[in-house]
Amino acid sequence: MLEMTRTKEKQRPVERTRLYRLGFFAALHPMRVIGCWLVLLVAAVFSAGYFTTHLTGNNNAVIGSDSRAAAQLIKKSFPGAPAETDFVVVHSTALTADDQAFHQVVNATVARYTGATTVSEVASPYDAADRLIATDRHTALVAVTLDGTEKEVQKAAAPLQDATHGLGTGQVEVYFTGSAALTAASVDQGSTDLAAAERIGLPAAAVVLVIAFGSLVAASIPLALGIVAVLAAFGVLGVVSFFVSFDVFVQTAVSMVGIALGIDYSLFIVTRFREELARMTTGDREERARAVGRTLVTAGQAVLFSGTTVVMSLAGLWLVRSTKVYSMALGMTAAVLVMMAISVTLLPAVLGLLGRRVNQLALPWARSSLTHPDPEHSMWARVTAVVMRRRVIIAVVAVGVLGVLSLPVFSLRQGVDLGVGAVKDTPAGKGFAVVSQAFAPGVLTPINVIVSHDGGPLTDAQLDAVARFTADASGDPEAAEVESITSLLDARAGGHTAAQLAAARTASGAALNGVVSADGRASLITVRPRHSADTSETANLVRRLRDRVTQDLGTAGLNAHTGGGPAEIVDITNESSRAVPLVLTAVLAASWLLLLFAFRSFVLPFKAVAMNLITSGAAFGLTVFVFQEGHGASLLGIDRTGFIQAVLPLFSFAVVFGLSMDYEVFMMSRMREEWERTGDSARAVQLGITRTARVITAAATIMVVVFASFLFTHIMEIKQMGFMLALAVLIDATIVRLMLVPALMRMLGRWGWWLPSWLDRVLPRVASGGH
Repeated sequence: MLEMTRTKEKQRPVERTRLYRLGFFAALHPMRVIGCWLVLLVAAVFSAGYFTTHLTGNNNAVIGSDSRAAAQLIKKSFPGAPAETDFVVVHSTALTADDQAFHQVVNATVARYTGATTVSEVASPYDAADRLIATDRHTALVAVTLDGTEKEVQKAAAPLQDATHGLGTGQVEVYFTGSAALTAASVDQGSTDLAAAERIGLPAAAVVLVIAFGSLVAASIPLALGIVAVLAAFGVLGVVSFFVSFDVFVQTAVSMVGIALGIDYSLFIVTRFREELARMTTGDREERARAVGRTLVTAGQAVLFSGTTVVMSLAGLWLVRSTKVYSMALGMTAAVLVMMAISVTLLPAVLGLLGRRVNQLALPWARSSLTHPDPEHSMWARVTAVVMRRRVIIAVVAVGVLGVLSLPVFSLRQGVDLGVGAVKDTPAGKGFAVVSQAFAPGVLTPINVIVSHDGGPLTDAQLDAVARFTADASGDPEAAEVESITSLLDARAGGHTAAQLAAARTASGAALNGVVSADGRASLITVRPRHSADTSETANLVRRLRDRVTQDLGTAGLNAHTGGGPAEIVDITNESSRAVPLVLTAVLAASWLLLLFAFRSFVLPFKAVAMNLITSGAAFGLTVFVFQEGHGASLLGIDRTGFIQAVLPLFSFAVVFGLSMDYEVFMMSRMREEWERTGDSARAVQLGITRTARVITAAATIMVVVFASFLFTHIMEIKQMGFMLALAVLIDATIVRLMLVPALMRMLGRWGWWLPSWLDRVLPRVASGGH
């Protein structure tokens, strides 16, 4: 049955396939295709500008979570509440808030910010000295209340930061900080980091391409198309930005994946086209077009299938109930789809236009290999032969090494780094550092507990329950301050009955607007932690408060939810732990099915899934070993975090799995071509690897360089992801592809291509290589 299937496949003429016709047309009419892409790229330039200028800060909201319910209830109960409150920090080491010079700076600050765009209210620290002036009186906070949408507030952060210019003196420092200011600083830092990574990664990738191709013209094509892919992806996301908000992390992730895959896919196709060139006789226009058509049927089809696998892997992220993860999945999917489109349209047109000129400007030592390529007598062929002879020993050693590298995964601890350290040298970061030292760091990121009652205004019993919760929360060693309606009433009226609440609302309703809703049915309790929102101490405080909510408030007939930045961090961490097995199962199942269709083998999909799992495990284990446990971190200029970013296991697994499938499909497609041509399993493995090892090594080297360049950025999430992806590609292209795969394929022999006859009859014929 295997032989009959093989013969049937070989008899299908390539000229009748859609990919051949597409490649033939693009190569025959290159200027039309290139002209269309130029028009699209011009439009993408303008659209990309909208995308990059409308990025938002870290969004850790989890759909259906307690913190999301709290945010929705707060918005419903307090419709007129301001978007947020930020602070102008006035600080002096020599003066105190009681000195006239300090006082003058505060007054000038209040005057300047009053009436500024998006500012609805400015509060002087002297009006609330117990809360806005530090105990040592060297630091004071001018509270600036902002109105508007999230984008409007973020856009206003830059001019509000600029407003501090000229306020400080030789003795007094003035900074604007808070959520909007830190978000704006993070967005700027992300753009700066991206430019720095590209300045390192792109030149290094260019050097690898020149060495791999031996020709300056051939080397320039993948590099140029990688840049085009990122620009086009940004253009697509610019249009989507009118409907969806994108996290600042998306910009860097799309660049990372877009450049790497853009170079990768172009490298595969250009390499195969050069093989087709060697078979040409006249090199005229039509023969070039036929060569491009054959290239697209083989390498182009493998690229499309690889891209589909990456998209399927990213689709698993939609099982995570996180807006941040959704935006990441959408952004990276756009980059992959754009590169797939470029690979089968623009690249064939460029190759058709160049023809044999793709080998021009060859390096002196590469001219012979370009003219007479002989992969079957290369170093890769000798290495593959040795691996296949010592297949059992090499397979056992390789699996053992990868297994040991995976062990740290079992000690994984997840957390969230808000990225304040990445902007510590900006005015917003300096202001945050001053506040963290003079006040409790949690002042800027409070925990919000919202309580409500459907039956009417809060009753005496329910107010007593709020008072008990307030007392319990105040007694927690990690709570710096707790403010609730009962604490205010106790201080002002000497009690907290429903009658006293009604009287207080009548007498000073405006003062209670942010604490009690207009209908009296909801009340907000604010807990300010002693530690930053992204610390384990604050996370444990959130968990204890939620326990107290159930005990103190739930039993009193109150609806209560715990929200705010710290609660969102706890929820995104929990959601990541919940979603990992779901994403893992979905991606593995989808990949297995795709590979079953691709290779028409029942065994190979299991082998491919196992190889990619062990690659992901080893790379992630090393990431835990370095970032979480700190081993060797100083050598790489990395700070030990003690945890891994909560969403990184999800992102990394999906991306690593997709990228690993990239090499799997490319290599196994070539093996399948040889298997269908010869029916000799050993020869198929030998030729499949020797004809792809050089290009896979070059592609992997470029990916490692591109991903590793992001280690020089400041945002921890980007550092960890770049480190893991670089390791995964390095492990996959060396230990797995050049050692483990040939050893296992040789051990499997003909059984590697086995497919039950009943499945062969019903399975759709979707090949990954050309036939």
